[in-house]
Amino acid sequence: MAAPAVVASSASAPLKDLYEIGEIPPLGHVPKNMYAWAIRQERHGEPDTAMQVEVLPTWPLDSHDVLVLVMAAGVNYNGVWACLGTPISPIRDVHKNPYHIAGSDAAGVVWAVGAKVKRWKVGDEVVIHCNQDDGDDEECNGGDPMFSPSQRIWGYETPDGSFAQFARVQDRQLMERPRHLTWEESACYTLTLATAYRMLFGHRPHILRPGHNVLVWGASGGLGSMAVQLCATAGANAIGVVSDDDKRDFVMSLGAKGVINRKKFNCWGQLPKVNTPEFGAWMKEARKFGAAIWEISGKGNSVDFVFEH
Repeated sequence: MAAPAVVASSASAPLKDLYEIGEIPPLGHVPKNMYAWAIRQERHGEPDTAMQVEVLPTWPLDSHDVLVLVMAAGVNYNGVWACLGTPISPIRDVHKNPYHIAGSDAAGVVWAVGAKVKRWKVGDEVVIHCNQDDGDDEECNGGDPMFSPSQRIWGYETPDGSFAQFARVQDRQLMERPRHLTWEESACYTLTLATAYRMLFGHRPHILRPGHNVLVWGASGGLGSMAVQLCATAGANAIGVVSDDDKRDFVMSLGAKGVINRKKFNCWGQLPKVNTPEFGAWMKEARKFGAAIWEISGKGNSVDFVFEH
């Protein structure tokens, strides 16, 4: 999700309280208001009606906060959950702000910094990751911040996500933008890549190793496509599971060893009662699915990992 066009305002132009979408204020000037795709509790429903463009106040900053001019924003399914208000409403059940701005991935330019921010300055080009915490417990200081009681996902459990002209983040959420990537490419990978990496490499000793066979469900989606590429990079064999043959070439282009269309098998859903004709039919289909895996990995070579999400 990126602005359709970017127009930089002249440094000599009068400063404004609101800039049109695609119009960039003079570097470091924080306008009073901004455009944002806002969700409100009374609009919970499908995204095309739940999200509406509104003019809202630009976020104030705490001492360790950074305001980022959003150049491009990544789309994740938690934005759909936020729109629907299920399984929870971020507005009603989490942050209590009267509106919610979704978006947990972004790339942009540092536009303002809090009083205690040391590492970043106005004008820095950055990528934002979505993990936030209060930084005041042992997990945040030498442990695993994902286990912190205060851990939260920016743009889902906080109201100030990336679907706006400006996003408010913690300074430790920022990373330098890879200059060989476009703004859109920089904005789309952090949440899914970090999640896939943690799933495959974050639980020693049970980590991905060269030669492992990995069954990747949803191989053409955000997490699945990252998992396939990580497997290929690590010397492992990704076997992608998709729901449509049209997705095969894309998954193979990412480095998969083979692709299986799950729609060609009928062994999904609730397991039938044992020792019934339905159970026998289900097991026959399950064995066919296993044989399809062996056609790719080699007979007798079962998967070492199932990447499910």
